[in-house]
Amino acid sequence: MPKTLVMWRHGQTDYNKLQRIQGQIDIPLNETGIAQAREAAAGLARFPFTRVVSSPLGRAFDTAHALADRLGLSVEIDERLMERSFGDWEGLNATEIKAGWPDDFTSWRDFGDPDPEATKVELRHEVGLRVSQAYRDWADKIADGETILFVSHGSATSQGIVSLLGHDPAQWYGLHGLDNCHWAVIQSEHREPYWRIDSYNVGVSDTAVRA
Repeated sequence: MPKTLVMWRHGQTDYNKLQRIQGQIDIPLNETGIAQAREAAAGLARFPFTRVVSSPLGRAFDTAHALADRLGLSVEIDERLMERSFGDWEGLNATEIKAGWPDDFTSWRDFGDPDPEATKVELRHEVGLRVSQAYRDWADKIADGETILFVSHGSATSQGIVSLLGHDPAQWYGLHGLDNCHWAVIQSEHREPYWRIDSYNVGVSDTAVRA
């Protein structure tokens, strides 16, 4: 039987609501995010999880506990699941970024430049490598047929999955970031790249939910 990895993005924060870049700033869940986590936990509880692993940032850690507490599981921390660092852009919205870094903003938004210069933004390739390695290391700790939950962030999760599937996140844009409190299901495969997507960006209201 395959191993199953479920990647769950945290619930909404005020920065999400205001469309400000969070990066590694430790922004807590807002009331909507807390409610989203509780609702999604009820749907995710149907999976036979054996471990729950979270980013150390509070918005992910608290989201993880919404499910782990329900299942009687502990939340294990892995710093490699932290969100991508957006350097000087953290805390800013699109208007503020465009005003301060007009050329980099244009390259980033209009031409798909993954790694704007002079901003200290963490490289997409590096994000993908650190997150996907966390996935692999934890997957090695569970047996065939078991299921593990990772609770992380939009950019980190999508780039980690892309890297896990053998692509370079700086070159391949086949996945967008997960919506708040949505998840992806990845299963092990005997052929390269040894993992496959079962479902992506699933929420509690989607008919694609399965366990």
